[in-house]
Amino acid sequence: MTHGRWLWVGLAIATVGSPTPATGQPAKKGAAAKKPAAVPPELVAALGGADLEAAARAAEQLGANPNASAHDVLLDALALGLHPAVAVPAINALVLKPAPPDGLALRRYAGHANPSVRIAAITALASYPDPSSQKAIVAGLRDPVGNVRNAAAAAAGRGNIKAAIEPMLQLLARGEESSARGLAQLADADLSRKIAEQLGKVPDATLIIALGAILKRADFGPDAVKVEIVRAIGKIQDPAAVNALTDYIDSTPKTPPRTSRQEATLIVEARLGGK
Repeated sequence: MTHGRWLWVGLAIATVGSPTPATGQPAKKGAAAKKPAAVPPELVAALGGADLEAAARAAEQLGANPNASAHDVLLDALALGLHPAVAVPAINALVLKPAPPDGLALRRYAGHANPSVRIAAITALASYPDPSSQKAIVAGLRDPVGNVRNAAAAAAGRGNIKAAIEPMLQLLARGEESSARGLAQLADADLSRKIAEQLGKVPDATLIIALGAILKRADFGPDAVKVEIVRAIGKIQDPAAVNALTDYIDSTPKTPPRTSRQEATLIVEARLGGK
């Protein structure tokens, strides 16, 4: 798509002092002062111009503009096509004020040829809970580019996308740390046990990342389940297991007493020879 084809979109929106619908006369200064400032026409022109750096800056400024029309200008531009150097900041700007119509454009960019654009779109889609957007994030877990898979795993965790669990377990077996962290965000008691059961099937270092991140979640519990995670980490011989348990001990207050913290302390002391 030719960059700049859509330039006419938003120019009428951006016109300062446009007539009011009721009177056909310019809005009074007092009334205008109560509304967000209109979108500056020069930003619309820059976003549709040939100077990619200026277009990227315009996208960022439109994202910060409180006028709802600024969001519309960004969405229309993305819908008609932007250069990757402009699409990424435009996507990042759009998601600052997510709205349901955004999903279609973002899903299209999630399949873009440029990996940086795919990363931006997939990351943004975590803010859109509709099934189609979640499906696009799950599809990103199969991307041939590692950084795109990393973005998809992070988005799946942030968006609480349960359909991503099985694909991320497969990536966990391949040692992908982003899936370890994404699974940790999604884990409940049952999933945490399933992850712990991957001992011997998953690289130790990656398994420790997942279990350690689960253990440190303030919203994960009850403590009896944390005890299970502590014991699962204690079975791993990699030295990083001691580090994960030590991190948990350091991040958990001594009072009220927690069995999980006490067991972690015993395991660390035993592994370090009581030092």
